Amino acid sequence: MKDWKIRNVTQTDRISLKIVFAIFLLFTIQGYSGRAQSNLEDIELLDWIGHKGVEDPTWSDERIFEAIQQGLSNSDADVVNATIGAMAWIAAYADLNAEDRRSTQQVARDVGSLPGMKEYLINQWDEAYRENSNPWIGSKTTKFVEIRNAKTVWKSEWAWLTIPAILATFFRDDPDINEILWQAHNPYHPELLLSLLNIAEIETEEANNFRVQILFNPNVNPFATAIAIDGLGRFRSDDGLAALVDRLGRQDTSNELATLLLNAIGAYGDSVKPYQNILNNTTKELGLEIPENVEVESPEHELLAYLLFMVQNGYENEETENSTD
Repeated sequence: MKDWKIRNVTQTDRISLKIVFAIFLLFTIQGYSGRAQSNLEDIELLDWIGHKGVEDPTWSDERIFEAIQQGLSNSDADVVNATIGAMAWIAAYADLNAEDRRSTQQVARDVGSLPGMKEYLINQWDEAYRENSNPWIGSKTTKFVEIRNAKTVWKSEWAWLTIPAILATFFRDDPDINEILWQAHNPYHPELLLSLLNIAEIETEEANNFRVQILFNPNVNPFATAIAIDGLGRFRSDDGLAALVDRLGRQDTSNELATLLLNAIGAYGDSVKPYQNILNNTTKELGLEIPENVEVESPEHELLAYLLFMVQNGYENEETENSTD
């Protein structure tokens, strides 16, 4: 019965993610219904860049970058926040099209290459975080997004919460961003921090310990468990391997969860030899095998766990509010 429950919840969670992802696609691939983009200015232009300009080959990186630099230097805070929001969508686009970008480099949009960008974003985060160090309190009723210029955008007062996703995407494996990723942790949704740590390629002892902690927490959702397993398989450590083997041998491990665990274990190669007897007995009981020559890579759409939480949260809260009117 325990196995059935785990598989059932996992299936429900995947359906939920597909719904959220469909919402994301709906608002990113739609055309702009207003004026031609050449006539757009300030917030309208930035909203267009975040949803359509990011993938428009007629707009060069230089042209996109110029609009971003002008937006960030604007004296109007709403324009600045619209710029940060556009950069967050660019980060999501980079995540969605990672393989295409590596192979074609037609539209790179590497906003992290702009001079002083990392320092600017860190300063923006620090300033906002000093004023609100617990942004997730009350998030069950918070609308992080709104519809503006026929696009889904982050509300001006919440745009700063997308900064960790931008930093994680464009400044990977950079120790300067590590503290911000931890500050962005939503204790009710550990998958958000796990997503940031994985895409930023953070493999510190603290990060791996957090992944292990989530691996053994029965109260987290299956998506968080899957991201933790993925991280332990990608950023291999002795403690990570021991934790994966331990979790595999537990009685409440379903075949679906065991498959994820074995894929991560298989990435350790010859390091699994000290655990070979234990693994042989466990896999025999489950009717599974340890895969060989596994190379755990970053899954597609990984960053969206962080960004789409705010999108999904906004729509759910709007539906709740409308139903009570």
